[in-house]
Amino acid sequence: MAIKVAMPVEGENLVMVTRTGRAPYFAIFEFDGNEFKLLKLNENTHAHEHHHEEHTEEHTEDEIKHHHKHVKASKLSGVDYIVVRALGPNMEEALKMEGIKIIKVSKKDGENAFEILEKIKDSLK
Repeated sequence: MAIKVAMPVEGENLVMVTRTGRAPYFAIFEFDGNEFKLLKLNENTHAHEHHHEEHTEEHTEDEIKHHHKHVKASKLSGVDYIVVRALGPNMEEALKMEGIKIIKVSKKDGENAFEILEKIKDSLK
């Protein structure tokens, strides 16, 4: 069975964005155990809603629900894993509510989504 993996990216260039909640898009990939195939780019509704605003938020039940609404609106339901560099506690909780496992990487793992995915593919079970 294929595994679905999401990654926060700038756009079609598939350059990974550090701040997950601010990424313009989520790239959705399918992994068949051997190679990755890009399925689609989903708009990150959270980034769109908070465009250009300085966003500091408390870690509260309401903020977690707010982020969970955006996880669903960004069509991340059904994704098995998300690969991120940085993740706020509200987004982390929202992803976990959806059953999405989190894999953290650093800038040294690369910039391009396919390059990063190749490095973490042994983590996908």
